[in-house]
This record gives sequence, C-alpha cells and structure tokens, in this order.
Amino acid sequence: MEENPVSIKKNIIWNSIGTFVMFFSQWLMMVLIVRLSGYADSGILSLSVSCGNVFLIIAAFGVKTFQVSDIQNRYQGRDYLGAKIITVLFTVVCGIIWVLVSGYEGVEKISILLYMVYIMVYSYSDAIYGELQKKWRLDIAGISMIIRNLAALIIFCVLIWLTKDIRIALAAILFASLAVLFIYDIPASKKVTSIRPGLKGKRPWLLLWECFPFAIYTFLHTLLLTVPKLAVRGFYDKEVLGIYSAVMAPVTVLQVAATFVINPLSTLMAEKVEEGKIRDLLMLMLKCFLMLVGILAVGILAAVFLGKWGLSILYGKEITEYSYLLVPMVFVSVMTALTILLGNLAIVIRDRIGANLSAVLGLAAVFGASFLFIPKTGMQGANWAFLIGLAVQDIVLILAIAGKLKKR
Repeated sequence: MEENPVSIKKNIIWNSIGTFVMFFSQWLMMVLIVRLSGYADSGILSLSVSCGNVFLIIAAFGVKTFQVSDIQNRYQGRDYLGAKIITVLFTVVCGIIWVLVSGYEGVEKISILLYMVYIMVYSYSDAIYGELQKKWRLDIAGISMIIRNLAALIIFCVLIWLTKDIRIALAAILFASLAVLFIYDIPASKKVTSIRPGLKGKRPWLLLWECFPFAIYTFLHTLLLTVPKLAVRGFYDKEVLGIYSAVMAPVTVLQVAATFVINPLSTLMAEKVEEGKIRDLLMLMLKCFLMLVGILAVGILAAVFLGKWGLSILYGKEITEYSYLLVPMVFVSVMTALTILLGNLAIVIRDRIGANLSAVLGLAAVFGASFLFIPKTGMQGANWAFLIGLAVQDIVLILAIAGKLKKR
C-alpha cells in the first residue's frame, strides 16, 4: 500500500466535486422524471428516495462521523467495514419486512425495495470513503461518486424514457452501482489503505455498541426530514407529493452546496478538540455559520426574482402556481445544513445525550406540526413542519454543545 495524502484543500475540492455530482444527478433525476414519465412516477421516485434515506441512516448506524473523527485509531478499518456489512444486512431485512406490511401499491413497494438495495451498495462504499478520508485521499472517493452517479443518471433516464417502467430503471442503476464498487472502489482504495472487512471477533460489535446512541440520533434526524413528505403522501395522492418534491428539488442545491464544505471538516474538528484548541474550533464553526447566512440570502433572492421562471424552464408553466413554496423551502434547506453541521460536532465531541435529546424533541415537534398544518394548508404545511422541527432540534443542539465545550 502506498500512502500519498493530498492537501486538505484538495480533499475538500474533490469531495465537493463528487458530492455535487451525486446530488446534482439525484436532483436532475427528480426533475427529468417529470418530463419523461409524469408526476405519478415522480411521486414514486420521491417516496422511494425518502424511504431510502431512512434505510441509509439505519445502515450508517452513526458510524461515519465517528469513523472519520477516530484520529486515535481506537478501531481499525476492518472493524468499520465489518460493522458496515452487519448493518447493511440488518437494514435489508428490516426494509423487506417493513415494505411487505406497508399499505403502498405494488409498484411502490418494488421501487422502494430496489432503491433500498441500490442505496445499500453506496452505503458500503461510504465506509470505504471514511477510511480514505482518514488518509486524506478523498480524491478517490470523489472520482467514485462522479462515476457512480453519472452512470446512474444516464441509465435511469434512458430506461425510464424507453420503458416507462420505473422498476426496470431502478434495477439497472442498482447493477451499475455494484459494478462501480467492484471495478473501481475496491481496487483503487486497496492501493492506499486496507479495506478487508473483519467479521470475526467482538470488535465490530463493540464498535456498533459504542455508536448505537449516534445511530439513534441520525435515524431520528432523518425521520424528521421524512415525516412531512410521508404526511403529504398520507393526506393527499402521490401526484401531490410529486409536485411538492419537484418544487423542492432545485432548492436542495443550497443544502448540497453547504455540505460540500461541512462534511469533510469532521476530521479537522476532531483534531481541534483533541489538541484542546476550542477557540479555533469555535472560529471554524463561526465561518461555517456565516457561509450558511450567505447561502440563505442568495437563495431567498433567487426564489423571489427567478423562482417562477426557473420552475417554468424545468417543468413547464403549469407548476409555476406553486412558486409560493420556494422561499420557505430555502429556509428549510439551509436549516437542514445547519443541523448537519451541529450534529456532526455533537458526534465529534461524543455528546450522546445532547444529540439524542435534540432529535427526540425535534421529531416530536415535526410530528405535531405535520398533523396540525398539512391537512389545513397542504404542501405549505409541510414546510412549516420542517421549519418547526429543525428549529427545535438546532436550539437543543446548540445548548448541549455549548455546555459540553464549556467543560473543556
């Protein structure tokens, strides 16, 4: 193995490019399916992605941020990869059971299952990315994300256009993702670090036990981001969910832009904490917060002055009547990025109680707000539910982190 770390700047650039391609491909997929197959399939895809995000968090088990901030190497790469295999298998079993007992239509069930397995393949690759990040070799991870997601976008769009069957398109991108894992991810990563999973012994299980509180946190947080969409689908039909998801799709670019910088910083945060440089850590957080304020301002201006025009270009004039949803969605997107930043820091400083308390209270708030606002105000009610839930979670996270850092 040869260790040739690249600079932090290049790591952020490569991770940014890869993450941008990943989210842009997912976003463009949500946009193009409306043109290629209609709002019904758009609603099915949105439902599959929303459920897939929950499955992804179950499989993640709170390990990723723990992994990249484990700068003392308490656990080895084989422990993290072995733990990932365990959580992926567990998630697939839980997902199959949940889908079978759900009340969704047959095409929705199959689509959810196919997307779940597709996202599980990415989840395993993400564990490899974690080891690469600790070696400061996110250039390999960035290239992997570029290849995987461009292939998925092209294959999905071509097949949905030719067959008009979302199940065939999802099955195809699943096999494409497997090909990227075995043809690129594993061979390229083996040159830098050991990626042989370790399933024997107690260490993968001990790792999962230590990460269990953060697994609960990330699951509850992702559930918070899913409940309003599921509520829209529950109170209305899948076409309404398709419209809501289509309008939100361009706004999520703001959240993605923020996470370009936020996600690679967990290792740097851990180094600041380990070295006792709390003032430097706070300055880093302040810079990220000011970046989010700037993104919020740009997003609001774009929504107000370019919103209707942009929706018309993307989907056609009939959807412009829903442009009133855009400004609240901008706040939702930026607040989601803020929650990711605060949540990552909570995991870095190992604040299990504060993280989970924030997630429980935020989820309770979003549940109450969803059932209060969505039946009365429709899709706008989903925005209000998002904002209320995220605000509650962010406030609790800030108070918990401040208390933890004050002790240091």
